[in-house]
Amino acid sequence: MKQAILKILSGVKKIKPKLKNLMIRSFIFLIFFISHFAYSQNIIGVYSSVEPKCKLNLKIAHDNGFIFSIGKIKKYKGTVKISKEDTVTYLDFNDGIAAMYSNDTISIQNSGNSMNQYTHFKECDEMYIHLVKKSYFESLYSLLSYEKKLSGFIVSSTLSDIENMISEVPIQKDNIDQYNNLAYYLAQTKNGNQFAITILNEIIKKCPHRTVAYLNLADSYWIAGEKVKASINYQEYLSLMKSQKKDLKKVPKYVGERIE
Repeated sequence: MKQAILKILSGVKKIKPKLKNLMIRSFIFLIFFISHFAYSQNIIGVYSSVEPKCKLNLKIAHDNGFIFSIGKIKKYKGTVKISKEDTVTYLDFNDGIAAMYSNDTISIQNSGNSMNQYTHFKECDEMYIHLVKKSYFESLYSLLSYEKKLSGFIVSSTLSDIENMISEVPIQKDNIDQYNNLAYYLAQTKNGNQFAITILNEIIKKCPHRTVAYLNLADSYWIAGEKVKASINYQEYLSLMKSQKKDLKKVPKYVGERIE
């Protein structure tokens, strides 16, 4: 690659050495940035080990920041570096932890042999660890619940991603609370409010008497500037609070102000 770049640059007349070096470095950085960005998009998510004795989890965020944890105890964190050779993707974590990525699975050699002794995760009595990416729903939920500053967080999803997620992991009694929380998290992010509206509408279709869903949906419509839809859902929320004989003191003061 570098020889090809030098050959191209050598054909340009009257380029000073310093300028030539600057152009080479800039071009190489551009190639690295493009490839790094493209490959990094595939690894975002939450992973857990398939080995039964190993409780290792890994979170990789949209900025390639990662956290290895055993249960709730954080072990390592940093930024993962990505490289690719032919069809193989390599991941380079901190402290000499290297891995291979393929088909949503990260493979790590956890310990060496007598000639090269090391152990990355002593809690895992395995020479090789295989971390498998969780479902889109689980990954997105984990990433957002972990994020401390949601207001500045940009969700790297599309509306079709959210719709496919709901199709793959249907809203049911055992996950409806998680979906409601996910919608709340999304509404707090920089660009996820429309995703929250989509999820909340699906929650209401599944459970039309879920009071809090109407309040959250009304809030999201209000944020989106859709005041009429917001007002309708605030009214429905208030109506359900009364019909279900819930404590009206818990109704936010702004609800009455936003009903037209």
